Amino acid sequence: MTDWTAPGPGTWELDTAHFEATVSRPMRDLMSEAMGAGLSVGFELAGAPLSSVQARFVNGRMYTRLVPLVGGNSTRPTPPDKVLWLVTRLHPRFRRRAKQSARAIDGKFWMSEFARWEREWKPELQATNRRLGEVPVADLSDADLAKHLDAVWKHAAWAAALHFRLHTSDLAPIGRLLVAAEDWGLDAKEVMATLAGASPATSAPARALAAVRAELARVESLPQTLDDVRSASPEAAALLSAYLAEFGNRVTTGYDLRNRTLRELPDVVLASINASDVDLDAAELAGDRAFSAMSSQLAEADRAEFTSLVEEARTLYGLRDENGPLTAEWPAGIARYAVLEAGRRLRASGSIDDLEHIFDASIPEIVGLLRDGKYPLAAELKTRCDERMGWEALDAPDRLGPPSAPPPVDILPGRMPELMRAVLMVTSLFDPPAGEESDGAAATLSGVGVGTEPVRGIARVVGNADEAFERAEPGDIIVTRLTVPTFNSVLAMAGGVVTEGGGLLSHTAVIARELGLPAIIGVVGALTGIPDGAEIELDPVQGTVTLVR
Repeated sequence: MTDWTAPGPGTWELDTAHFEATVSRPMRDLMSEAMGAGLSVGFELAGAPLSSVQARFVNGRMYTRLVPLVGGNSTRPTPPDKVLWLVTRLHPRFRRRAKQSARAIDGKFWMSEFARWEREWKPELQATNRRLGEVPVADLSDADLAKHLDAVWKHAAWAAALHFRLHTSDLAPIGRLLVAAEDWGLDAKEVMATLAGASPATSAPARALAAVRAELARVESLPQTLDDVRSASPEAAALLSAYLAEFGNRVTTGYDLRNRTLRELPDVVLASINASDVDLDAAELAGDRAFSAMSSQLAEADRAEFTSLVEEARTLYGLRDENGPLTAEWPAGIARYAVLEAGRRLRASGSIDDLEHIFDASIPEIVGLLRDGKYPLAAELKTRCDERMGWEALDAPDRLGPPSAPPPVDILPGRMPELMRAVLMVTSLFDPPAGEESDGAAATLSGVGVGTEPVRGIARVVGNADEAFERAEPGDIIVTRLTVPTFNSVLAMAGGVVTEGGGLLSHTAVIARELGLPAIIGVVGALTGIPDGAEIELDPVQGTVTLVR
């Protein structure tokens, strides 16, 4: 019987949005350290009543738990509210956090973090990612490859911690907007529409591809390969080179080192160029229209505050989709190249039996193998790989450890209740509202729509981004459980998207707004009720998916 023992005290919730059960050893190590390190800094900046969030892997599945500010390693049950009320006002750590929560809100810490992102972190990430990505790993000696891999992984660890730190900042102003909107009686879906056009990083790849296509149209070229694009004109070659330099080294079929980059998918890049006809200016116009519509529903005295809240939310909204590609997907792609090169050499020397086995060694172990070739032995890595591949067939529990409920927000001191209400409001929009399970026979399924125009197309039911890249054709409607930024390239050439999971702040909703892509999200039973290859119609205004034939 498989052991599903909780990896520590507290309640651990299953995360299925980011990794398959066969996730590599290096990525398991990275996530187990970076999430806690980054969020602990972010929570302290925000004055949050939590210490951090921990990530641990059990049989290949990622589980996370909220770490209390006090007693994080205790196995005792949560004390009664009256005791919590007293503790949160007397314990030194809570008293410091209560003061920090007031400073954080009054000083708008998220704006300071965003300014530092623009001034310092983003330029550093772009420069380091480019520099490390340009290293010709195949030409390095074993010693230099080991040195390069070590440098890449240190960069990836720093970037991953920053990734999680920034998530406290990019959510805060959106949550404040939604709380105020609720108090004013505004509809959350319509309020989120005011943010359309505020995430340029989401549409940046599509814009770059549209420029390539425009140049090909100018010279009347119909390329069949990327080499045809390069030979069409010097400008087309330069535009393609710039696109691949910026986006080509990012993992794009998932977040793991085992997932491929765009450079490894030339047919996808070509198809994306040929399908790049999205009206990329429509999103900003849609956001402006939504803002005017919402503002007109408010009393004159509330409009200035609404305008300020929307402006701050728009400023940080784009950071959510800009963060991941620079801090996670690009460093992972660079690390992938170095790890694969190490694997090829170690397989050739007999240090490992199969290239896949390199993903079962930690980065320090790979560096050690390159330097002296002594440990771990090939048999040990094969055993690890066999175990990892076996995890895929296991049914993982949704929760490990005892059940728990968060304490009432209103017992918290200082400005913490205000902060936590915003956090709870915004995190509720990552998931769909509760719905009834489809019996698989209904002709029409319902969810939350994003967009204004209906669309018909062929349903392409896929399990992940990798499968979408392999099977989807331009104009297909992608049907999947959930999308993440690694779906961006395939969604840029899709006709629409349907997801079982996700809410108004999910990745699917964000990219749908930015690309003007019709989407129905949170469709319970979509994967069982929509046949692959069926013709379907999406009506985002009504929030429906209809089987046509």
